[in-house]
Amino acid sequence: MKPKFKWCLGLLCLLALGCQKSKGDSSLSRLLMLSAAGSTIVRPASGATIQAPTMSLTVPQGALEEETTITYEPIDVPAGTDTIQPLQAAYKFGPENLQFSKPATLQICYDARNVNERGLQEKTMQIQYFDEESGQFVSMGGEVDQASHCVSAPIYHFSSYILTAQLLSAGNNAPTIGGAQFFPGRVMAGQPVTVRSTVTDWDGGSGIATVRFFYRTTGSGAAFKSVVMIPDSNDGSGQFYTAKVPGADVTSAGLQYYIQAFDTLNAGRTNPATAPVALGTVPGDTVFAAAPIRFQTPVSQISAGFSRDLTVQVRGNASATYYPVAAETLTFAGAKGTTARPTWLSARYTAQKIGSSFLEATYGTLNLSVPINVYPGVLSRIEVLYNDAVLSDPFNVNAGTVKQLDAAGYDSFDNFMFVQPVFSVAGGIGSFGGPANYGQFTAAPLPADTTGTITATLGGGFSVTYNVLVHGSGASCQFDVGHFDTSCVFN
Repeated sequence: MKPKFKWCLGLLCLLALGCQKSKGDSSLSRLLMLSAAGSTIVRPASGATIQAPTMSLTVPQGALEEETTITYEPIDVPAGTDTIQPLQAAYKFGPENLQFSKPATLQICYDARNVNERGLQEKTMQIQYFDEESGQFVSMGGEVDQASHCVSAPIYHFSSYILTAQLLSAGNNAPTIGGAQFFPGRVMAGQPVTVRSTVTDWDGGSGIATVRFFYRTTGSGAAFKSVVMIPDSNDGSGQFYTAKVPGADVTSAGLQYYIQAFDTLNAGRTNPATAPVALGTVPGDTVFAAAPIRFQTPVSQISAGFSRDLTVQVRGNASATYYPVAAETLTFAGAKGTTARPTWLSARYTAQKIGSSFLEATYGTLNLSVPINVYPGVLSRIEVLYNDAVLSDPFNVNAGTVKQLDAAGYDSFDNFMFVQPVFSVAGGIGSFGGPANYGQFTAAPLPADTTGTITATLGGGFSVTYNVLVHGSGASCQFDVGHFDTSCVFN
């Protein structure tokens, strides 16, 4: 088939598709099934953005540990529930269960006409992954752009992802619970576990009153314990609630759980919907003895003023996968720098003072300490030195004498840096030696006190100038009868 004919055929298919959208999105799904499967090589140092007809996946720099071929393909849309309605095609990503050290951003675009014709509201759209074993949807949240008709959300691992909307009834609706995400993905005996879930109240007249996470050891039949889930202050979407299960309550058997939420009008919902008859489960593990905790990216040196965003990962014996977790403490040892959390999951170490140090983090009973050397940062200023002290201003020197000067550079944190500026003199007060006598200033043999300047200049616009007073040596002369020259010095 000729290329031009193929292009025309494709255009006719798209036109035909547009005419059929009012009947549902099955034609769109079929078209995506035929055209959107593919793969892309993603390198840790650069990341990548993967594009398909209605989907894009942005993997940031440092999110992967090694070069990885990422695959993607549209798959059949799973059946909806009483409240969750899947839209268009679901996307399955590989390698299966791939974990990201930093969240990737998944964007899925939609046909607004199809959403409206099905009686759904764009504001309720979220990206969810579908757990085939449990048959449950787990929400990753979603920022809805109703101008471009696209929804974006962070994802932390690979699964099958689908764009969904919520079915709302007239009057007050109970909060929507988006299922549970666990960090680490397999809970480890004796170690805490962070639980995250989207909880959303779609009604304008009410708000979220309380969210609780109920849990017990899998197979124990024990009474449920519960912890309050609180809004995630580091989540910009305003949808995520988090809780932490203490390590003392976690065993290698894993956890059974459910989530319960109530709004301010006392409308409540649980997830799973029939809990505690049916429960969610998360598998358990024991701590990997050899190397249970690490930073996802090796780091051994950093310059003052620069930052490294790292993710702490932990691993159990039953899995070869390291799972990202939010470190409980962060330390830049020896007061060599500061720490912060740019996102709820990542750790930011910012260097300030030069020298040997350690980047430290803890998670539960696990401790992580990595040696690092801090080097000077960006040059901020230079100074001229005499006898290892900053040159006085004015600098006093006797005529005809030689002074050995030097220079030092400093970054914005006052860290010393070796520099070699060019010295120059103004005012006829002397001169500097050549390369063999770098920094050697010889004052001119001036008879009277004379002022001038010394300047040290470094490429890039750095310079510093000092005033210099050369004390004159005086002039010998003879006394003539009837005349006295006040500039003379009598020998």
